Amino acid sequence: MNLRAFLSLVALASTQAFAPIGGKNYDSKVSTLRAEIGDSGVSFEHVAREWRCKYSPGPSGGPGDSDSSPIKTCTIAKLSNHSLVNISHLESLKACQALLDEYLPKLKSLPKAQITRQVCGGCLDFKVSITQPLEEHGAWAEANYEPLESAFMEKLKGIEGTSMHETQEITFEVL
Repeated sequence: MNLRAFLSLVALASTQAFAPIGGKNYDSKVSTLRAEIGDSGVSFEHVAREWRCKYSPGPSGGPGDSDSSPIKTCTIAKLSNHSLVNISHLESLKACQALLDEYLPKLKSLPKAQITRQVCGGCLDFKVSITQPLEEHGAWAEANYEPLESAFMEKLKGIEGTSMHETQEITFEVL
């Protein structure tokens, strides 16, 4: 069973591997849904959908000057009118950030969503995490993360200098 199917089940009922739990972690007045991964002691009430890629380094090998060739042009996105936009001197990291800026209002409008961005200058990761409580995330998972994920990922893949475009679901808890 994939995590998407699991989340749907958790929202409706319990399973043996990822079972909603009660006791000290559950307040019926607040009706917070928590799940536990088997008998591991790892419980959670939030799940994040992560969108990620690798961006290209600049001449220094770091992110600050990524793709800074003065003649470099990259296509960053299809706009609402479906035209392609070419922007000169735009580094891949800057293009990733511009794409996130475009989608941020839509992401923030998802039910109870918290959006985080992680950038690593060493391994050149650009990651966006959309974290929601189990119930709300399960509903979004049932909709195959639409209408946002496929469009965002398509545009991310269109950014010159990016690679390893992936998505993943992970538990996400503030401890």
